[in-house]
Amino acid sequence: MMSARLEKILKWIIRIGIVAILFLPLFVYKPVLYPYIFSKILVFQIIVEIIFIAWLFLMIYGGKKYRPNFKNPLVLSLTIFMGFLILTSLTGIDVGKSFFSTQERMTGVITIIHFYLWFIILSTLFRKKKDWMLFLWTTLSCSFLLGLYGLGQKIGLSFLLKDGAARMSATLGNPDFLGVYSLMHIFLAGVLIFWSKKKILKILSFFLLIFNLVVLFLTATRGAIVAFGISIFVLFFFLIFRKKTKKYLKILLLTFLLITISSSIFLYANRSEDWMKKAPLVIRRLVAITPTSNQARLRSWGIGLQGFKERPILGWGTGNYNIVFNQYYDPWYLTKGEQATWFDQTHNQIIDLLALTGILGTLSYLAIFFILFWLLRKKYANTVAREDAESLRPFGFMLLVGMFLAYFIQNLFVFDTPASLILFYFSLSFICFITQWRSDSHDEVPPHQESKFPLPVLIFLIVLFVPFAMYKFNIEPWQKSQFGVRAVHATKVDLISGLHWYGKSLDKPCFTNTEVRTQLAKQINEEYKKINADTSDIDLQVLAQATELTINEFKKSVIEHSQDVRHFLYLGQLYNLATGYNREYIDDAKNILLQAYELSPERQQVHYALGRAYLEAKEYEKAVEIFKEAYTLEPKVGLSRKNLEIVLKILKENNSDLVSDLEKFLIEKK
Repeated sequence: MMSARLEKILKWIIRIGIVAILFLPLFVYKPVLYPYIFSKILVFQIIVEIIFIAWLFLMIYGGKKYRPNFKNPLVLSLTIFMGFLILTSLTGIDVGKSFFSTQERMTGVITIIHFYLWFIILSTLFRKKKDWMLFLWTTLSCSFLLGLYGLGQKIGLSFLLKDGAARMSATLGNPDFLGVYSLMHIFLAGVLIFWSKKKILKILSFFLLIFNLVVLFLTATRGAIVAFGISIFVLFFFLIFRKKTKKYLKILLLTFLLITISSSIFLYANRSEDWMKKAPLVIRRLVAITPTSNQARLRSWGIGLQGFKERPILGWGTGNYNIVFNQYYDPWYLTKGEQATWFDQTHNQIIDLLALTGILGTLSYLAIFFILFWLLRKKYANTVAREDAESLRPFGFMLLVGMFLAYFIQNLFVFDTPASLILFYFSLSFICFITQWRSDSHDEVPPHQESKFPLPVLIFLIVLFVPFAMYKFNIEPWQKSQFGVRAVHATKVDLISGLHWYGKSLDKPCFTNTEVRTQLAKQINEEYKKINADTSDIDLQVLAQATELTINEFKKSVIEHSQDVRHFLYLGQLYNLATGYNREYIDDAKNILLQAYELSPERQQVHYALGRAYLEAKEYEKAVEIFKEAYTLEPKVGLSRKNLEIVLKILKENNSDLVSDLEKFLIEKK
């Protein structure tokens, strides 16, 4: 049987870990690729692994009170969702990508399992109001510090991370991420107003509510603001039609709704007026919303639904939307620039789930929200009937409903990130607590049963597996990403030095390699551009060495991610560049780019690279054909016509019979 002292120590280790996690949104470690997300998640995973070990001892040797209650509908529904997430990833297109994700996103199955474990630990271990009051004040304190950080950036404090954007993002790297983070804290602050007993705490909670509301509007995040507005309208309508609401309050709420609606209509109707140009950024962004204001995302939703139709039961696997996007790629995207042609998220959580986890994963996700709303409704009714002075007030339950409703709505326009996921799983754990807790009840301690699991065996398993997992999932990727950043910076000064660091970053298999290779390919491409522009003094032999290294690395990428056209395209482009010193690469370029063409037949960049390979091989007829096809896919893309004009010039220089036909084509399409 576990001693009371050891039990207390383990619980404090877990409590400290949870507080540290709630402050993680403030953490940024710059010397890695994608520091705003990658560094946060790795630290989160390390902390979860540490507190999981402590909880494991409590669960096995501390008695039944520390064991998960899978009879709880919310725990069960989340467990089922996790099961489908793992299943659909194993049956998906790119299993490695599904489990490890990328440095830029860090939402693979491995990470989500860590969030699930954190939820289980929170919902199992902490069953007292004082613990949850501590955690709520902790996360609200973090939101306050995060808002102060963002305000400091706005006024130009030199010791903070630079952010010259008009919209506030603080340490989250993107205003949309800060928007949803502040959105959820508005409601959590409201919950504390109705749960705190002391007047000073109620006042402080109200201040934090207003502060987070200001931060939300400073982010000018349209999805989060619209979600907040809809959620508030739903709560107000509930209060207006609620029998117990006082008449004067009903009139006040109805008046507020009418003023808000009429003001919104007025601003929207006058959105084109000159005086609107002087309006705050958040208002200008909101009135700019139209059914066609973000065609890129709307088309991406359509592509996601096409992917769902092809694999409706189990989907393509978590994290594999880029494969769906490339297969059903819309040539229109290139009219918005090269960067706009690479989507790895639909920017709609439900469509993402439909495409990647199929109908089974999506229904299990929706069940989580259905069950938590049902639990809150049930607890709300019980609280009203009992009139428990210590319990969360009825309006507190309504705020929790409003928070999850707003979270769900805003996720129809964006996707989850570390800060929002930390808060989401924390809030799910809070729902588990609040819907089961009664102020007049005492924790029932199940009779202790001595565990039959041998302690030496548990310690052996922990020593055997945990350090290895912690190293492979966290420390090694951290080191590899650091080397990658050093390589990027070193290459800009000295290519040989940069290659040394790229070699250290890529010397072992690791999920970070994909993005490090991409950085290397981009830098090699830039060096060739400088040579073509006569602005480079680089040693051509060193550049050839660097090109060979990059080619060899991308050969690995096309094997590891055999359905991702981007790696095939990069390898084909590298082969094209390498033909300057090795003509044997011409056939390699054609072969790999034809495979890219099969993976994404309407992506113009593939056409351009394949056309160049045909030009290098002097297969002018095929080159003209593929460049014409690229132009026909979307005539509004100026680069397609420019390429045809370059081809025409080459044909003239080589006295080709194809000149007249191509000239005629260009005249007709002008």
